[in-house]
Amino acid sequence: MNYFAYGVRGLLTAMFLIAVAGKVGRAGAFSAFTDSLRPLAAVSGSAVRAVALAVVAVEGAVCLALILPYTPATLAGLLTATALLAVFTVVIARSVGRGTTVRCRCFGRSAAPLGRAHVIRNGLLASVAGVGAAAVVTGPAGGSDPGMVAVAWCTGAVAGGLVTVVEDLVSLFRPVAPSMTE
Repeated sequence: MNYFAYGVRGLLTAMFLIAVAGKVGRAGAFSAFTDSLRPLAAVSGSAVRAVALAVVAVEGAVCLALILPYTPATLAGLLTATALLAVFTVVIARSVGRGTTVRCRCFGRSAAPLGRAHVIRNGLLASVAGVGAAAVVTGPAGGSDPGMVAVAWCTGAVAGGLVTVVEDLVSLFRPVAPSMTE
């Protein structure tokens, strides 16, 4: 496995681990996530909770697959991440196209509504996961230096953490609306 694949594993593991923790890590988080799925109308009312459970389970399974030191598990994790992120991209794109306003619960809590930025982000992440899977299958051998493996994995994990807070980082640089009293 080459260093790029290790980096992708770190990125996706950190990102999905934060996503799972954000959806189940505090009281009411899972209910809020479930409620956020209802306006997306991808499934009918009673199936929404099952879909929410499935999303959290698959995200957790991807994390587990990507940390296991076996190439078949890594490949399964990367392919599952690619498919999951592609589904997220399509569902969010449909929602945005219909003009539906839905709060982003991708990583737990956020005040931002789902929008084009989420479609682009998830599409890019699906592409990165797919390229990571291709690198595992067809990439050149390498990645045998434990120090470089750790650097690649940690770099990816930091990038994955940044993905989860990019909305907050962008909001720091947005112009502040003038106060009504000024």
